[in-house]
Amino acid sequence: MAKVNENEEEIQNYDEPEITQDSMRLYMENYNRNEVRIAGTVRDIFLTEPKLKMKKALVDGVEKKVPKLDEDGKEMFYEGSAYVTVSFDGGEMQVNLSKTLSDSLVIGRRYMLDGTKGMNYGSVQDKFHSATQL
Repeated sequence: MAKVNENEEEIQNYDEPEITQDSMRLYMENYNRNEVRIAGTVRDIFLTEPKLKMKKALVDGVEKKVPKLDEDGKEMFYEGSAYVTVSFDGGEMQVNLSKTLSDSLVIGRRYMLDGTKGMNYGSVQDKFHSATQL
């Protein structure tokens, strides 16, 4: 015990918590967790048009990009996406969501968006997988 002042008041010294294997495992799980959460009110939804899937093919001896076709001979498209503006206390941001996820959102309602960090079009971005209405 250590003395604090002239009145010889004593303070209690606390020992550092013992580091166990379980506490270290839990620390490492939290340290390596890849989680993104944003809660806010949906202010605007902007849908993008699906883009045509292309492939390289030889046309008259020249390599060109041509539309990719499915088994029935129809052109194939990438899934459309949506840009959603989410406002929260202190700010506002625009997030990129899949069209299927954005279809369930309603402007003016509050949602919790859950996702991870990941590669999206060649750069690290937030990739959201679920939306829960609050």
